[in-house]
Amino acid sequence: MGEQLIAMCSYELGPGVPTPPESLLAPPQPSELHRRIEEKLPQPLRRLTQSRLLDPLRSRPAAAANAVDRLPDAVDDLGTRMMHGKSMEGGWQSAAGHFVISRANARGSAIGGLLAVTDRRWLALADVSPLWQLTPVMQQVWEAPRQAVAALRVNPTGVLQKGRMDMEFTDGSWVALLASPAAQAAPFAADAARYR
Repeated sequence: MGEQLIAMCSYELGPGVPTPPESLLAPPQPSELHRRIEEKLPQPLRRLTQSRLLDPLRSRPAAAANAVDRLPDAVDDLGTRMMHGKSMEGGWQSAAGHFVISRANARGSAIGGLLAVTDRRWLALADVSPLWQLTPVMQQVWEAPRQAVAALRVNPTGVLQKGRMDMEFTDGSWVALLASPAAQAAPFAADAARYR
């Protein structure tokens, strides 16, 4: 018997969900344009772009420059947390951490995606099309068995965001998501819970 779709909802990560460290992300695949430009570079310049000098994971000067560049993000994150509350519980090895890392590895034009639940599993899809492409290209970026998600809390107490859904995992971790449009949050959560 085939898998049955129960519910689907457009979503984006909630404000304040931390960005995974670069060391946990898969290296980005160079685009066709990037490869064509690199082929045209003179050999010494091509070697420089491929060297460790510009990589913040392998070069101390590049890592220091990266840290300075990320400092305003830390201040923004503090303000976001004060306004919107906590957005994630659990470390990067938790189920919530794996969800956020999988989502961050999807490099494309959209910040949101689709969250779906079937009779067997949970799925997250993301638009991985380039910015200039008008037609979305959806790709599955995460999946988990239905039993891995303990609950989907809609509009948790103490939070003013409309359409917020906290996806709680059985390991105790959770991540904040926003339904888009906000009115989809309650019906989506109700449909997902009804088929437990």
